[in-house]
Amino acid sequence: MDSLAVFRLKRAPERLVLVLSGPQIAETGCVVAAPLMDPDTFPQAIGLNPVLRLGLLPLVLATEQMAAIPLKELGPQVGTCIGHEHAVANAINRLFFGI
Repeated sequence: MDSLAVFRLKRAPERLVLVLSGPQIAETGCVVAAPLMDPDTFPQAIGLNPVLRLGLLPLVLATEQMAAIPLKELGPQVGTCIGHEHAVANAINRLFFGI
């Protein structure tokens, strides 16, 4: 599985999630992912919720809502946010270490 891959959820295809865990974790049958939200409706904390772009679409990473998701719950991959890896890493550091 690609790093920072964006997937639709099977049961809620309008919802997008960003896979945060490394490719080896998928071998366990699940991944750690966080929702991608509409920046117009999701309250953002600086550093914790970066705005990422999926093509031309701006999306907010809801870092604090990350969870383990079984692979069978993921729908199709719709893109990647690999160009945002530093913003994502900084958001995870903010969440866990406050830096």
